[in-house]
Amino acid sequence: MEKRNSTALKRRMEGRWLSAFLALAPALETAVNKLGKNVPCPIDGGTDGFRLFRDANTTGGGVKQAWRVIPEGIDMLMWVNDWSFTKTYDELEAFLGGRIVDTKPIRTPKTQIQDDSKLRLWLNQIWGDALPLNDLRSYPARAYFERRRLRTAAMLADDLRFHPSLNYVGADGKTLGQYGAILGLVRNNAGEPVSIHRTFITKSGLKVEFSDSKNKSRKLTPAVNRESRGRQIRVNPVKGTIMGVAEGLETALAVTLMTQLPVWPTLSTTMMQSFLPPEWVEKVLIFVDKDRNQAGEVAANTLAEKLSLLGLDVQLILPSIPMLESDSKGVDWADQLMRDPSGFGQIGNVLRVRPRQIA
Repeated sequence: MEKRNSTALKRRMEGRWLSAFLALAPALETAVNKLGKNVPCPIDGGTDGFRLFRDANTTGGGVKQAWRVIPEGIDMLMWVNDWSFTKTYDELEAFLGGRIVDTKPIRTPKTQIQDDSKLRLWLNQIWGDALPLNDLRSYPARAYFERRRLRTAAMLADDLRFHPSLNYVGADGKTLGQYGAILGLVRNNAGEPVSIHRTFITKSGLKVEFSDSKNKSRKLTPAVNRESRGRQIRVNPVKGTIMGVAEGLETALAVTLMTQLPVWPTLSTTMMQSFLPPEWVEKVLIFVDKDRNQAGEVAANTLAEKLSLLGLDVQLILPSIPMLESDSKGVDWADQLMRDPSGFGQIGNVLRVRPRQIA
């Protein structure tokens, strides 16, 4: 039997994914008929938690909001139909060959009554027990930001705190220890607190490293009001008509430090795409991560397209530093600050302000 060649299969499927979805996964019919628009999630229901990308007939890609981008059609069918790779591959071969295929029934998601009371109580307790960054006991957080030349920006930021001792629950559900954590209060587009972003650090201000790659030093808590759109940390108030958006907290702080522009981190490429600025904002600068897999640029372009359709002036700005062999994932504006602060001059040209000088 020939080896299943997914690369060759995806080439053959270009321009035929929508037909395949209708044949193999009727649960995607609404999304196919409203290409590029938000529709109820085919798995979880709701109101607008899912969409297929406008180029889905070529790529098969889409996004489940507040979860992840599903970049191509094989993954899409595996997710929506709960199929293995082998099953998905063989059904697509049958579809291309005009043979009988296994059509999955349309799922009717169960209506779930969300009780946020216990989660909300837990989140309020975590945030209430946390300390401002200028507290003497917040030394590990200050040391963390100092190593990144971001202490000044962090100390002036809103919605950042330090918790001296939080349980770290691993991917297997077991508690792996207690660590200090930098906390960021995560809000939705309406400004309502919905979650907490945690960066677990040691007493000396280093990120906690775990032997299992599934356990990350940065974690987002479950969210209350899950159906609400957008996730961001509002590290600085936006009083004028211009603001910035970035993926990571440190990227946002780096840009604010050098330009005084308020920049809000959205914490992931997926959540970046669902961002909406305050209603008085007229211009949005998107500070793009230069990723090897181009995920940062894809997310930034998707957001830019959405905001442009709303009538906003949008500009994408990438860091000027090159990617090194040691940059396994890519580079961002926090790396720009560490390696070449003069690169912030291009932002100054846009804003017509002079960047800060870093000794």
